Amino acid sequence: MIYGIGMLENGITWDYAQLVMEDEFMKMILKTCEGVLVDDEHLAVDVINEVGPGGEFISHMHTFQNFKHLSQPDAKIIDRNNFDGWMAQGGKDIVERSYERAIEMIENGKPKMPLPEDTKKALHALLEEAEADKNEELARRR
Repeated sequence: MIYGIGMLENGITWDYAQLVMEDEFMKMILKTCEGVLVDDEHLAVDVINEVGPGGEFISHMHTFQNFKHLSQPDAKIIDRNNFDGWMAQGGKDIVERSYERAIEMIENGKPKMPLPEDTKKALHALLEEAEADKNEELARRR
């Protein structure tokens, strides 16, 4: 279990853009943890034999058809363009794109699996209890 996604300042602050960034980072890590397929097709044994010593693989169709499998796990906020391409698309950094994505998700997103009503009620009760505890503690400190 990964704890603290979206949290800043040891959990004192929570940030939607931080959540979006960390979600994408975790997807990249999980993609890496899947490992690399080791078979004749993925190792391109026939391409290695075809190209031979001293040849190049960059322009080979097999490279073109397979290069994204290892490097691009559904990135939405990480920009892999060169500088000119990045500027042509507005030159927004990862934080700006993360806030835009978070706002879009909040405004237009639909939960994949809505919470059951009893769970919603229990969560609201928990929040109300926490709010009351916080207010009680603040009043005690005054």
